[in-house]
Amino acid sequence: MPITARRSDWLNWYKGLAAVLALALVLSCSSLAWAMNELKQGDNDFYLRALSPELLALDDDFSPAEQPEKLFAALQADDVYYQYIAVNRLVELYNNPEQRARAVKALQPFLQSEEPKLADAAAFALDILQEDFHDPRLCHMADGSIFFTLFNDYSDYGSHNQIWRIKDGQLEQYTGFYEPLNYVQKLLPSPDGRLLAVELASYKSSFVVVLDFIDGYYSSELVGTARVAWAVQLAQQGRAGRFADIRSDHETYCYIDNLRWLDNDTLAFDGAFAYGHTDFYDEVLVQYNYRLDEYTLGAQE
Repeated sequence: MPITARRSDWLNWYKGLAAVLALALVLSCSSLAWAMNELKQGDNDFYLRALSPELLALDDDFSPAEQPEKLFAALQADDVYYQYIAVNRLVELYNNPEQRARAVKALQPFLQSEEPKLADAAAFALDILQEDFHDPRLCHMADGSIFFTLFNDYSDYGSHNQIWRIKDGQLEQYTGFYEPLNYVQKLLPSPDGRLLAVELASYKSSFVVVLDFIDGYYSSELVGTARVAWAVQLAQQGRAGRFADIRSDHETYCYIDNLRWLDNDTLAFDGAFAYGHTDFYDEVLVQYNYRLDEYTLGAQE
């Protein structure tokens, strides 16, 4: 075969390879553009894992006198996270009738928000600011006070770890919790409305506290205490192997389910207690009498 013919075949092969590579490059760029678009779209989806002090302050320190203006300005921001924080925090203006009326007017458009959590937050805030108090997430207690949390279900784990109270027409931040009690999952009044059980969670554990707001006390953390008590109870029965170690971060890797009141003083829940660095779990039925500060523990059937 003449050399020129071989060179022509080689050139044709090279041109074909170049065309294939060019097509692959185009497809690759298209795929990258699609992936970036999907990533960008994903970033636009509303999701908050944690509410940091900086985020709650809208990335700016401001005095109490400046607070309302900062919150109203945040409602007009393009950032849905700023809007969501402002919508919730406008409840803090409850004690000022003039600012409360202004907040009610400013929140109305957010009831039609396409972001469900933003619309829900606006409806919850308006229920409080308009003094309707119909939302089922509000806990109406025996002394006439109302307990609630803000930022309801903003995370997969629950709401913010602060509890608010309205009593005698005044709003106050009643109490708050520190790590690892990061999220309030449930507020559960006792049948007589004199005690309030609070179920909390971290990323790794469940916690329960009882608030005696009338007498001004609260219980120890129930899940961790019951876990230790169960280990002691088994040891007294001659069953070893339950070492209730205490981690430096206070995580227990224990979980609960079905928190409920059995009567006005006795709270119950189904616990899964971890031992041996989560090597195994015991499923324990826990009953706690607040007035007697006594636990009754038994294996779940």
